[in-house]
Amino acid sequence: MTQNTTGGTFSSSWGTIVSTAGVAIGLGNIWRFPYMMGQHGGAWFLLAYLLIAIAFGLPALMAEWALARHTRCGTLGAFEKAGLPWGRYAGYLLILTVLMAGSYYVVIVAWVLYFACHFGGNAIGLSGPGDFDVLVESWTLQGVFLIIVAVLGGGALCLGVRRGIEKVSRWGLPIFFALVLILMARVLTIDGAWAGLREFLVPRWENFSRTTPLAALGQVFFSFGLGGTFMLVYGSYMRDDEDIPRVAICTAGADIAAALMAGMIVIPAALAFHLPTSSGATLMFEVMPAVFQQMSGGAWFGAMFFGSVFVVALLSQMAAYEVVVGALAGRMGWSRKWCVVITVMTSCALAIPALRSIRYIESSDMIWGSTMQPVGALFAVVALVWCGIRGQALSEIRRESRLPVPNWLFYWIKFGIPIGIVSTLVFYWLG
Repeated sequence: MTQNTTGGTFSSSWGTIVSTAGVAIGLGNIWRFPYMMGQHGGAWFLLAYLLIAIAFGLPALMAEWALARHTRCGTLGAFEKAGLPWGRYAGYLLILTVLMAGSYYVVIVAWVLYFACHFGGNAIGLSGPGDFDVLVESWTLQGVFLIIVAVLGGGALCLGVRRGIEKVSRWGLPIFFALVLILMARVLTIDGAWAGLREFLVPRWENFSRTTPLAALGQVFFSFGLGGTFMLVYGSYMRDDEDIPRVAICTAGADIAAALMAGMIVIPAALAFHLPTSSGATLMFEVMPAVFQQMSGGAWFGAMFFGSVFVVALLSQMAAYEVVVGALAGRMGWSRKWCVVITVMTSCALAIPALRSIRYIESSDMIWGSTMQPVGALFAVVALVWCGIRGQALSEIRRESRLPVPNWLFYWIKFGIPIGIVSTLVFYWLG
């Protein structure tokens, strides 16, 4: 079995919350949420996202952590130990999912770092190419920033759970929220921003489509870090006395707040400057630089925006690496540092197609993000409440909880979440 091979747990409840929230927020809310909203129904997408986050995301989060803490295993070992049929192969499939999702995610993190450096340089009087087209047409430029991101994420993981993951999260998450609040206040002072905000919040029937529920479902599972991977691994690092419902509520709340704040920055700003909001995966990198170029003090605000996004993006990238590192260390018995090196090199190699094609990123995101992450979460739910440890599932969630956990939650996790995931996926792919 693939056990918790780090030899440690998070040091405190606060350390657990900032670490899991850092994973949940990531690029899922800042890069992905605004463009998914722009493409899939606007306010209808927002409403679907909020409903699915509460009805599916929150219980699924508790389920993954209960499974992880009970088995003390990562992705490769948890399903097998819980008694899921072909659990080992399910684990391998989800490791592949992490690798493929990470292959384009790391490229986007590199783009974020590039723009943070560009605007930071402009703020202190340095000039350089800041056009998105210049960036995506240059293998060399993208490659340099990709390697920097990979080395930073891998280097932090070499320090372990408390000195690496938790310490970076403790510093990074408060900085992110402070900068985003400043940016949101600034954007809402732009002429026309409040009209854009109304556009952001008012649903229109003509904007609703059959892709809206799947897109919202995929966004919830992507942004919450669900899928039998990130949160499963981090759950195995939870202390035995951790209050799972409380941590889940705090993590979900931070994630939803970040999504709403990101939407209230990107969408109103784009509409105020008459820029398109449906440009897809490149929305943040085409629209926001144009916004900052037209804004008074835009270089400083651009540096703050992309700098804050990079902080949480790196936290999620670290989580993706940690899934693979834990699997390698547990299955192969290699040292943690050697597993980090292998993971980082593999990630960089798999990123090559994403460096060459934005369309590849968008199509891959629908497969590995919007589809496979809900499938991975389905594996985790089935393993917890249908297989060998089902009799202990609710007691594991209730253990050390200061909040009442009703009996019906077990049946909702057992029937409601699987039915919701399967029906939504079938509706999209076969409808």
